[in-house]
This record gives sequence, C-alpha cells and structure tokens, in this order.
Amino acid sequence: MSSLDRAFIDDLLSRIDIVEVIGNAIQLKKHGNGFKGLCPFHSENTPSFNVSNTKQFYHCFGCGASGDVIKFLREHDGLTFIEAIEKLAYMANVEMPKGNTNKRDTSKTLLDTNQLVNEQFSKNLANDTNAKTYLSKRNINQNMIDDFSIGVSKDSWDSITELLGKIQKIKEGLELGLLVKNKDKIYDRFRNRIMFPIRNTSGNIIAFGGRALSKDDNAKYINSPESGLFYKSSELYGLFESKQYINKVDQIIVVEGYTDVIALHQNGIKNAVAALGTAFTKFHINKLLRYSKNIVFCFDGDLAGQKAAWKALDNCLSEIRDGVNIGFSFIANGKDPDELCNENISMFKDTITNNVALSEFMFNTIGKDLDLKKVEDKTAFVKNMIPLIEKIPNGLYKKLLKEKLLNITKLSEADLFSKAKVIDNKKTIKNNQIPNKLGTTDSLVLSIFLEHPELLASFENQIINLIQNEDVREMLGMIKNLKVNNIFQLNKFLENGGVKKDLFLRYSSEKIMYTNIESAKQTISSIINNIKEKSQESQYFDILRKFSNGEDLSDNEKGILKSFKK
Repeated sequence: MSSLDRAFIDDLLSRIDIVEVIGNAIQLKKHGNGFKGLCPFHSENTPSFNVSNTKQFYHCFGCGASGDVIKFLREHDGLTFIEAIEKLAYMANVEMPKGNTNKRDTSKTLLDTNQLVNEQFSKNLANDTNAKTYLSKRNINQNMIDDFSIGVSKDSWDSITELLGKIQKIKEGLELGLLVKNKDKIYDRFRNRIMFPIRNTSGNIIAFGGRALSKDDNAKYINSPESGLFYKSSELYGLFESKQYINKVDQIIVVEGYTDVIALHQNGIKNAVAALGTAFTKFHINKLLRYSKNIVFCFDGDLAGQKAAWKALDNCLSEIRDGVNIGFSFIANGKDPDELCNENISMFKDTITNNVALSEFMFNTIGKDLDLKKVEDKTAFVKNMIPLIEKIPNGLYKKLLKEKLLNITKLSEADLFSKAKVIDNKKTIKNNQIPNKLGTTDSLVLSIFLEHPELLASFENQIINLIQNEDVREMLGMIKNLKVNNIFQLNKFLENGGVKKDLFLRYSSEKIMYTNIESAKQTISSIINNIKEKSQESQYFDILRKFSNGEDLSDNEKGILKSFKK
C-alpha cells in the first residue's frame, strides 16, 4: 500500500477500544479510571502496565513502553503497520479502502517467497549426505533441525534462480537478497551452505544466514542483506524460538552464533539468542529488555571475545535503567559456547552463573595494567571511566557507579563530575526539557482537560491565557483538533515526542486528579474566578495608588474604585 488516508485511520481508531484489544493478549484489571496488568514487554511480578480506555493508549512505568493500539499490535504481535490496520478493520467490521493493498501484498509476497525457498532448502538437506554429516559432527540432531528449520543450499549457481523464475518471483528474490544481479546475470547468493532461517518474533522468515560447507570458501558466514523485511541491527537469531522460555526463567543468554544458540537449546538451555554477525546494538538491548531485565553475554575467552564484550557493554550503557542486570561470562581454553555446552553442560551452566556484573567488567577492563598508586595511571583511569558513567541515564545505578569511582580515586564528586554537570545543565536549557514540576494552575488544568477534553470548548477562551507553560498552552490548543467521531484521540500526543509526550504520559497516568467530570468543571470555574478576582484586586490597587498620588482618574477608573469599595 502506497499510503492510507489519515482520515480512514482516525475513523478506524475511533471505533476501537484498546482495552478490548490488549485484554485479548494479557489479563487486565480495573484500576482507578483505567486498567492495569503485567507488562507483556518485560518480565515483572508487580503490575506496572497501564491502559487508558478514555485516551486509548498504554504505558508501562517499568520499561517505558507506550503507544496506541496500532503500536501494540506491531510490537506485541509482530505485525506490519498494514497488518495491524487490517486486523483492527476486521474487528471493527470496517472495509479497507480499495486500491490500497500494494504494500500489504508486497510484504506477504516477500514472506511467502522466503518460506518457499526455505522449504526447498529443507528438501535439499534430506538428500545431502555431506550437509547431514556436518550437522551430526556439530551435534545438531533432527529435533533441532526441525525446530530451527535448518536446510542447505545446493552447490549451484542457479538452483534458487530457476525455482523463483518458474513462479515469476525473480524480482522478489533480488529484493530479498536470495539472488544477486551482476552485469545482467542473475545467480544464487547462497551456494553450498548450511542455511539458518532468521525469524521475526511472529515466526515469519525474514532473512537467512548461511554457513559455508567448503573450507575453500572465502566467507565462513554470510547473511541476507537488509530488505523491506530485514534490519540486521535490530534482529536476533533464536528470539522467536526462545521467548516463551525467557518468560519462564526471566533471563536471556546472548551468544555469538547460530550453532551456539542451537547447542544451548539442544542441551535444555532454551533462553539463548544471538546477534546476526554484527556488534550488539542498543536496538538489540531494547528489544531484549521487553522480555527480561536479566541479560548475560557469553563470549569466547580470547581477545576477539573480549573486544566483542566491550563493544556490547558500550552500546548497552545508554539503555540501562535501575533494575536491569547485565553480566558477562567468558569461556576459557579456546572453546566456543556450543563446544563447551556439548562436552560439559554443568561447566557451561557454572560459567553463566558466575558471570561478571557489567559494573565490575567495566572497572576491571579500564583498570587493567594500571597502577592506581601512580598519578599518571589514576588520571588515565578517571578520564576513561567518566565518559562511560555519564552515558548511563540518571538513577540509583548511576549514582552507585559514581560512588564506586569516588571511593577508588579518593576524589570528590565536584572534582570528577562538575564539568559534566555544567555540560548537562547547558543541554537541559538548550533542549527545553520538561520541567520537574509545573505550576499549580498549569498542572491542574492540564490534568483535567486530558481527562475531560470535552470541557475545553466551554472554558478555552477563559483559561488559555492563564497558562504559564508554553507547551501546556500548545497542548490545550491541539486538543480540539484531535476529535474524531465525538472521540478525542489524545494518544496522538505520543507522536509528538519530546516534552509534549512526557507531559501527556505524566499527567495522563501519574497525576490524574479529577475523575469526576462535575468536580473537574467546578475546579476549572474556581480557577478562573480566583484569577479574575486577583486581577480585579490588582487593578483596584493600581487605581488607588494613582488616586493617592493625586493623578487624574478616568470615569471608568472612578467607577471601578467606587464599586470595589462596596
């Protein structure tokens, strides 16, 4: 679909109850003016996931996940935007606009193409003795072959090219990277390789990884290039197969390769995933934190493994929140996780259990080969540690890391972090970030009109000029334009980002003050009357001062002075 009319989407959303949709996925209970349940995006024991049926949005105070019903279906069910719209249209018994199905059909065609090719790879494996021998040597049994849909690409330049040519899917094959075009010649990308299909969290095949069977092949592993289905920096191998087990044990083990994941699963450790031949990114960590706050990285103990671990640590820092536990474990004696797991599962489990906490790994790595009794080494240590700590969001964890650095260096916080604080303060002013506390009037007014937007039409002209905060004024001005089919779609404030999004979340979830509309109406009237009285009083004293100074008064001013005295 090239585009969907915004009016159609708004009309559709006005017919949908987000509580009904999310309630089909998780258990929700009435809580105040909304609903509450256990967050489906991260593991928790105490409900912190809030759903508002009046504002049609969800927000988790634990992991920060928030959005409207479309975003929920995309992130929870793994649907594309169009698939989410189609599902909602079906629920609301609304017909999708005609002539707007190209993108949907394209996505489905690409997924169907990957599925068809994977079925061919599976058939190839059934008749390939060499590939089956390789998998047997790697201790990958038939159950794992079936669970992970492992196959093999033929040692041919045109096997998949011919397959897709017969069904007129050459274009799709090129877009997915299954085929390569060079000087008007088209040929297979994957040849003579063990094929590992890469699934999204819905189980759809979005890409492939191929491991060379021949030692003469220049590239040991190759992956599909990025496409309309596949974004390498945010996808993880094995997450679909692991997610139900992750929820049970509340822990994720991150290893380096496909066979590592499979070996762990085969040995009963089914909460393992792997990045796809790239460094672990902040997109990866954010995706995993939806499933568990306890993550252990497992790397080879060699120099390459240490470097990969450090890169993962560096990319994780900006995403760490209080309550997130990240650890690092290293396998000695030059073994890979799959080797150790297959040889001695008990030793592997001990390696994971005895992982090094992120804080310890960070301090140990920076302090390696340094003598902190020497001024020069201590200076280098401090200069390298401060930027890392400053990447971490403010909270208890960051505060404790600072305390640890202060104890090691015997310096004061002012000595170490004063410059950083000045920089942070400048950024805060420059970015006009949300204030910690709005004025009493602004706070009350925003909370009331977010809860009862239908009242705004009656009070807008009187109240808008009484607001001090510019963002609050702008939000009140936007509310009247968010009405569709007599329903206010206030969740659109989430699309603004920045201050307005933060204000919306804060005053729609944490600071709901007047759930009763009559009480809200009386409060708004009182605010207006109080400010009007203060204004009249101020005006009276200004006129009285002029009169006391012997200045001439206009007839209007004389009237105000006379009537106020009465």
